[in-house]
Amino acid sequence: MQFELTKLKQAMMGQVDRNNVVANNLSNVTTAGFKKDEPFFHTLEDELDISKSMSQATDMSQGDLRNTGNPLDLAISGDGFFTVERGDSEVYTRSGSFRIDNDGVLRTRDGLPVLGEGGWINVFSEFGTPSQITITEKGEVFADGELMDRLLITAFENPKALRKAGSNFFEAPKGALPFEMEEPGVKQGFLEDSNVNPAQEMIELIEVQRQFESMQRMVRTLDDVYKSAVNKLGIYR
Repeated sequence: MQFELTKLKQAMMGQVDRNNVVANNLSNVTTAGFKKDEPFFHTLEDELDISKSMSQATDMSQGDLRNTGNPLDLAISGDGFFTVERGDSEVYTRSGSFRIDNDGVLRTRDGLPVLGEGGWINVFSEFGTPSQITITEKGEVFADGELMDRLLITAFENPKALRKAGSNFFEAPKGALPFEMEEPGVKQGFLEDSNVNPAQEMIELIEVQRQFESMQRMVRTLDDVYKSAVNKLGIYR
């Protein structure tokens, strides 16, 4: 009896984890470039027990491209990520909502420098602030017609190996195998929307709640049976 209660407790914890994944997806419906997570349950067996554990994978499919008209909003049509410097390492993102700081450096909304082939991208020339910024599909950055740098767009042979690193960034472990894209398909004046389908996630959330409630009823039933058996043993003594 105690064994069954333990199994149900493990299953309920799995549903809690699943609920957290779905809730996080829903909270990022409007986050540019966000990639949803999908929960998976794996059956683990040994000589005494069969249980399930949950893991999650990131869906790297592209979201819709939305026209914003802002020349510092960028999206990538197809594979690849914008490369950003964070501390002593590089991180990667599909969110191309950028700005230019007071020194002319192209940065993320969080203030991190966006990397080009020459390092930090600076659009200021000897004449100061440019009146027009143009970014081509190849990622070439022009300031008033002068080529300043080219965006470092990084793709991966195994993008599923990427790990989320907070603030809509990804980290690349050794198994991801990065390479620079020559034809990245950069779209100026666009942002990539989240690939979360809110209707699908709501259905998933309802399913999680139903399964959790069903398990709660089973726990109460087993608990009642357990108490009844204990009481009967006490009478017979």
